[in-house]
Amino acid sequence: MRIDLYTKIILTLVALLLAVMVLQPILQPQAAMADGSYSGVQFSYGTGGNHAFFDTRSGDVWEYGDNGHFKQHYKVHELGKDHDR
Repeated sequence: MRIDLYTKIILTLVALLLAVMVLQPILQPQAAMADGSYSGVQFSYGTGGNHAFFDTRSGDVWEYGDNGHFKQHYKVHELGKDHDR
């Protein structure tokens, strides 16, 4: 059985398109989009057993002490200024 030029072209085209489909996520990955209830919350600092989390949308800060025990909550109104404690 002889494979003609048309079959070789079609098989080559299919192989190239499959390679493009496989390599596209590797070469052009999509950015992760977090859309949950904690999407704006960031870890602020952790020193001496204390940890703080900052909500970029509202300015709320939550501080936790050793073993995750809640210490205090306050709101940042302006960066670089004193805040409510």
